[in-house]
Parts: sequence; structure tokens; C-alpha cells
Amino acid sequence: MLNILKKHSLLTILFIGTILSIYRISNVNEKEISWDVLGYYIPLPATFIHSDPLLNNTDWLKKVNAEKDLTGTLYMVSSNEEGEPMYFFLLGMAILFLPFFLIAHGWSMMFDLPMDGFSPPYLYAMVLGGIIYTLIGLYFYRKILNHFFSEKITSIILLTTVFATNYIHHLTLKNLETVNLLFMFTAIILWYTIKWHQNQRLKYMIIIGLSITLTSMIKPSEIMVVLIPLLWGIHSKETLKTKIALLKASKSQFIIAILLCFAIASPQIIYWLIKTGKPFYDSYKNPGVGLDIFSPHIIDSLISYKKGWLIYTPVMLLYLTGFIFLHKKQKDIFWAITIYFLISFYIITSWTEWWYGAGFSNRPLIVSYVVLGICFGFFLQHLSTKSRPIITTVTIFILACTFLNQFQWWQLKNYILEPYRTTKEYYWASFLKTSVTPADKELLLISRDFSGAMNFTEKHKYSKSILVTEKFNGETNFPTTMDSSKNYRLKIVPESEFEFTNKIPYAKVTSKDHAWLNFQFDVEGIAENKTAYLVVTMNRKEGDYGYKSFEINAISNQMSPQYSFDFLTPEIRSVNDELKFFIWNPNGANFEIDNFIVRKFEHK
Repeated sequence: MLNILKKHSLLTILFIGTILSIYRISNVNEKEISWDVLGYYIPLPATFIHSDPLLNNTDWLKKVNAEKDLTGTLYMVSSNEEGEPMYFFLLGMAILFLPFFLIAHGWSMMFDLPMDGFSPPYLYAMVLGGIIYTLIGLYFYRKILNHFFSEKITSIILLTTVFATNYIHHLTLKNLETVNLLFMFTAIILWYTIKWHQNQRLKYMIIIGLSITLTSMIKPSEIMVVLIPLLWGIHSKETLKTKIALLKASKSQFIIAILLCFAIASPQIIYWLIKTGKPFYDSYKNPGVGLDIFSPHIIDSLISYKKGWLIYTPVMLLYLTGFIFLHKKQKDIFWAITIYFLISFYIITSWTEWWYGAGFSNRPLIVSYVVLGICFGFFLQHLSTKSRPIITTVTIFILACTFLNQFQWWQLKNYILEPYRTTKEYYWASFLKTSVTPADKELLLISRDFSGAMNFTEKHKYSKSILVTEKFNGETNFPTTMDSSKNYRLKIVPESEFEFTNKIPYAKVTSKDHAWLNFQFDVEGIAENKTAYLVVTMNRKEGDYGYKSFEINAISNQMSPQYSFDFLTPEIRSVNDELKFFIWNPNGANFEIDNFIVRKFEHK
């Protein structure tokens, strides 16, 4: 008992685990499995409830979403090259939550409860799984820290990482998301990297390999974690030679580990082969969301009020300072940790949707807290040698960061702190406040409807100007026709599926974060049984995003030949993206367009 009491960090883990578990279980809600989590989860009910492991039929999913309103759109259903439905996300998360799903399934069967995959037993089982994986991650995080530091310093790091950073949000309310499990696997990989370099045992190598495989099956970009074991211990030419010799001597271990990795990855590979004919396939088809390596959002990711890491998690300044002391104290691991963090950080900031949805602070950087905790530990070690006033100042700063983090987390839960609409003005207007006024809310970025609805109702707040005017008179690259009054019109013929394509650089549309556009034009001669579309979207080299189509048909043309459509620009990935609009004629309609005008409305 006395030995346990001496282990401050173990008691800290027990304290953190108890608090987080009680809080999490008491806050289970009916929409635990929604949005991205729904995407990770789909393979389980598809396989065990609907007998459709390949996801050939999505009718059941559409029905569930209609009944429970789990997501705005079913973006988590992708397609192969033949247009057949398939899973958007990889199978890693589904594999990890399979045991808990089966427990819920068996429980529901035993007590005659709904076996639909979304009733309370399934929700609680998934949350329980998230808690268990959280505790495993913190357990290995503690073991890593204890390897380098005293019980006291380890406890301080644990408490600071959990309560002074955005990690608490994803340990609790968002523990079914990927970062929680990625943190766990990163901690496991790092711990067994340490163990393997101490003693080259096969089981350590296997654990590292399987953890890297499952990590990449959760989020492929996290494959960068392989840099930790690969670079561990290298800091000079001599240590590089030693590492190469060590790896050569362990060749048989590599072969066994790789074979087991393929075995773990086989469900994913088999699925891809069946659905696409390829062993590897990119099902993440969303041109508006993806990597853009040459256009990282480094400054925004660090200090923007929308989602800046150091704005919402300022205690990380101390963690980052720790790199200096890591280099002084542990050169043998400095480069492994530094290179891994810098590459991971660059990839994270290169994501086009760099704010990462509705998370708190910079969500994906939580995974790197495993290595940053080591840096922070060496900072604390160095701090312990300083004078009392310096120690007191840093302590006050950590406590202030903890209070700020907890308060802003409370603001987020109570819809005072906005997850992705915050501006500098709104941040300070709501700072440390328990309520905000309607006037404060006016300082936020524009609210976008996830359903795609576009209702421009506040024109009085915007200034109007002409962006495009086209009467089709004179020289034009588009097919035209002329009436008896010598007025020209755009001619849309049945043989032409796409016509009147226009592209305008976003920088010429507006310099602001958004603009409303009104498309107005006259239509003559469209048949009652035909429908064409005005399509408006944002164009980038990877494809189009923010897609919106407006119907052109005889029904909407009954009262007047004039059409009018409003379009809100989506959140821009790059200022180099282009506004694109065109006429899509999939049904072979025959009609004419005239007086095409695009008006833009910019916030005053």
C-alpha cells in the first residue's frame, strides 16, 4: 500500500480516469454515433444487422439518418469507379470497436431490446470502449514519462496535458473520434520503441508493427508515426551506422512483424479488391477536403482566432520550449521526436479544411502530445533548478492556462464559444463571459447550413455590385442565336450537356471570407418535360467543392421567364481557387438564355 502511495503518477492516473469516466458515462446522448463517428461505425451494423458487409445497399442507412438525424449529408458513403457505394473511411475504427458492438448486440438479444445498432446498449457500449482506450493511452503515456522523469514531474505532465489542453474535450465528449485512439497507439508505439532499443525482443517489434498498421487504418496520414522507431537513437553518423547494424541483425523480426501487419490489414485490402479490383484505393473522395502540401495554413493553425492552437491551448508554449532542453539532455532521441513532430505538424496544417470541423482548438495535434509531453518534462526539469520567483511565475501561468482551458471548454459546451465561426472581435467580446448578446453574435463568421440551403435574408447588411453581365451581343465564345430585333441569346441545344462555363478567381470575387452571389437570367423555350441546371461551385486543381445546382424547367418558368438564384460562397480552401458556374443539360433540353447577370453582395 505504501509503495502505491509513493507512486504519485499512478494515483494521478486513477484520479483522472475516475473523473473522466464518471463524466463521460453521465453524458451519453442519443447522437453519440453521428457525423464522422457514424462513418467509422457503419461497417458494424452493415455486417451484423443488415447482412451487407460490402455496403452494396445504403437504403437502411438513409432510413436511420432520416429517423435519427445523425448527419446533414451521407458524406461518409463514397463510391468506386463504377459509382457503387463503399465505405468512405477505412476499417480501423470499426475493427477496434467490434468487441464492444458485439457485447451490445448480445445484450440486446438477451434482454429483447432493439437490435438496430443505435439503441442505448450500443451507445453505452461504444462510449465504454472509448473510455477503455482512453485509459490504455494514458497508462502508456505515464510509462513513457516515468522512463524519463520523476513521479512528481510525470504527475504534473499528466494533469497539465489532460486539464490544461484541448485533450480533455476528446477524452470525454468526443472520445469516439480518431484522436483518442491515435493518441493511444502513438503512446504504445513510443513505449515499445524504448523497450525494443533496450532489448530486441520479437514481441516488442510485433506490437510496434501492429500498432503502426492499425494507426494507418484509422488515419493514413498518421503513418508518419513510423519515424519514431525508425529514427530513435540516431543523432550522428556513428549512431546511424549502429542503428543500421541493429536493424540488419533484426531482419527476421521485421519479416515476422510485416507478415502479421498484412494479416491485420487484410480485411481492408480484401474489401478494396472486391469493390474496386485494386489492393489500395483512395475512397476519400471530397475535393474540398484533402492534403495540399504546397499551401500549408501554418499561421492560421497556430494563432487564428477561428481555431489557432496557441490561442486556445497557450500552455503548449511551454511544451514547445521544451525542445531546447530535450536537445541538451537527450540528443539521442531529439531528432526522432523533432522530425516526427515537424512533419506531422506540416501535414496537419496542409489539410485544406485546416480548422478540422467543430473540434476544440487544433484537434489532430493532440496526437503529438505524446512526444511533446517529453519535451515539457525536460522543461520542468530545467525549471526545478531555477529561483523560486521563476518557478512561481511558471506555476501561475500553468494554472491560468488550466483555468482558461476549462472555462473555454465550458463555453464551447454551452454554445458561447463557437467551434469554427469565431473571429478576433467575437473572441474578446465573449472572453471569460458566461453569456453573450445578439450584438456579440453579429461578430461571428457567417453561419453555413450543412443541408446546403441558401436563404439570403439579410441583404441590408451587404453592399451590392455587379460581378458579371452578359447579354451575348457581339463576339462571344458561346453559341448564340439572334431574334428579329437583332437581340442575341445564348443557345442551349440538346446535343450539348455542358455549356456557358465561366471561371473567376476567388480573389476577384471578394477579399472577404464570404460573399453572397445572385444569379439572374431570362429563359425562353424550355419544354415542359425537360429540366436543365445552373451549377455553381468552387474549382480547385483537385476538383470542385461547395457544389450547388439550381433547376431550370417549365414549372419554375410559368410565372416569368426570369430566374433568380442565391449562392453563398463556401469556406475557401485557397485564394487561388476559382468560382465556376455553367449550364448543365443532362436531359437534352432546347432553350435560350438572355440577360445573364451575377450580382455580388459583400458584408458592409
